[in-house]
Amino acid sequence: MSDCSLYDDGKELPLGDGKIRLCRIKTRDKEHIRVYRKQSQSKEQILCMVSGMEGGEFYRAAAIRWLREYARAEFEKKVRFYADKMQVSVNRIAVKEQKTRWGSCSMKGNLNFNWKLALMPERIMDYVVVHELAHRKQMNHSAAFWKEVELVLPDYRERKQWLSEHEKEFAEY
Repeated sequence: MSDCSLYDDGKELPLGDGKIRLCRIKTRDKEHIRVYRKQSQSKEQILCMVSGMEGGEFYRAAAIRWLREYARAEFEKKVRFYADKMQVSVNRIAVKEQKTRWGSCSMKGNLNFNWKLALMPERIMDYVVVHELAHRKQMNHSAAFWKEVELVLPDYRERKQWLSEHEKEFAEY
């Protein structure tokens, strides 16, 4: 189970190439949490969580729901862009929280991505998207598969290495 304190008021989470600060706004509503993103005058990204609910687990769940939806929108954009570039088709995109995988691709063209990739640098999210789309041409990890990845991302080895070195840092979220 992830640590609820990571989602406390004022905490910063990584988000792509930047960060987003969590801000709890207290109201009398003890049944709902409204979540929205805004930008401060100093250009800081803020994730506002508006509620009167008590208990960190509720805010953690609300923040993760927002992050998953953010990840879904990012994956949809990136898949559209790279699928067009790689001339492959995709059936559906799902955003999940897998324990051991960052992404997967089925024979039918269904793509699954871990929402925690949205916390990582953009280039890593791009790498996983391209990796999974390359499976639309090669359903294996053969030399031909890696050539497909390299055609789109000549520096894929560096991105793959970064993910291998840093993936454990994101397990806590």
